[in-house]
Amino acid sequence: MTSEQHTGSGPAGAAAVRLIFEYEGPDIRLVSRQRVDAAPPPTDDLSETTGPAGSDATDERPGVKGFWVELRDARQQPLYRRVMHPPVRYDAEVFSDDPDRSLARVPVDEPKGAFAVLVPELADADHVALVSSPLAPGPTVAPAAEVARFALREDEDEADAANDADETEEPDEGGH
Repeated sequence: MTSEQHTGSGPAGAAAVRLIFEYEGPDIRLVSRQRVDAAPPPTDDLSETTGPAGSDATDERPGVKGFWVELRDARQQPLYRRVMHPPVRYDAEVFSDDPDRSLARVPVDEPKGAFAVLVPELADADHVALVSSPLAPGPTVAPAAEVARFALREDEDEADAANDADETEEPDEGGH
């Protein structure tokens, strides 16, 4: 989008997209895309990408652990990266009955929740990728890999869903 097309009340260069995700256990889905007039956080370092064009996230940052969100172009090249705390929580902070310890962490068997990420609106961005060390309870020692990928344009998701529905639809044999 060019600055001439910007119709919001904020500065022309401050268009961003708020992506809202929901999760149940390690399953994450994109549930909302909202264009907002806000300045997104700056990108984290993209120079660590060492893999060839089109390589998987595990090849791009070998041995790196953690969680991050990437906007990528159609050739899989990262355009924006935001390193974050892992959003899927396998523990919860609760008040403790122990007078020496007012708060305690307890395991959560079936984590469920939502999180939001603010990213810039980039013309070349094709999709958002979530890259993470394994989304599981306990300390993470395994390198990060792509765990989910979503189109940035809703019409692409709707077309994919329609194609999936066409492939699973059974022929109408009745004439009702």
